[in-house]
Amino acid sequence: MTESAPTPNSGGMSPESILNGTGTSWDQWLKILDDTKATAWNHAQIAKYLLDNFEVSGWWAQGIAIGYEYERGMREPGMTSDGFAANASKTLNLPVEKVWKFFGDDELRAQWLEPDLLLKTSATEPKTFNAKWLADDSRISVNFTAKGENKSSFGIQHRRLPEQGQIAVMKAFWKDRISTLVELSKQLEE
Repeated sequence: MTESAPTPNSGGMSPESILNGTGTSWDQWLKILDDTKATAWNHAQIAKYLLDNFEVSGWWAQGIAIGYEYERGMREPGMTSDGFAANASKTLNLPVEKVWKFFGDDELRAQWLEPDLLLKTSATEPKTFNAKWLADDSRISVNFTAKGENKSSFGIQHRRLPEQGQIAVMKAFWKDRISTLVELSKQLEE
């Protein structure tokens, strides 16, 4: 049996995934939350209610809460708890330590990203890199994953964007900058 596509507002999860993961159908979750008047609650209250009253993991409580918020018009696509977020990712045929340096090393980062765009706030080599975007109050979080000795990936989340329209703008920006990073990595490997 194949899984059906996600419903438009189920938080990107298919009805079968929701049923298999929680033992309850998506329609049942909607009814449960509607019956408790959850549209009057914020995200944290919905997730806490689910955790306190049902046998679901924190991950499922968050997913159900997000899906419910989408379904009931309480959350716009791309919206997070602190604004909107744009995501970008890339896999490279390089060890994770080398990929991390493209972000964590100020001089190397300046070769593919203008230095005055962000201010590093924290970093854990070779796992994370966090920064403040200096044009506004948005934040950059990058997570790195080793996928073998000479292969790794990174995922960027640019969050706290002030409006939904910024998602496409920042996705295009990061796609362009990642292309430049890839070209730089090829030059450095030659």
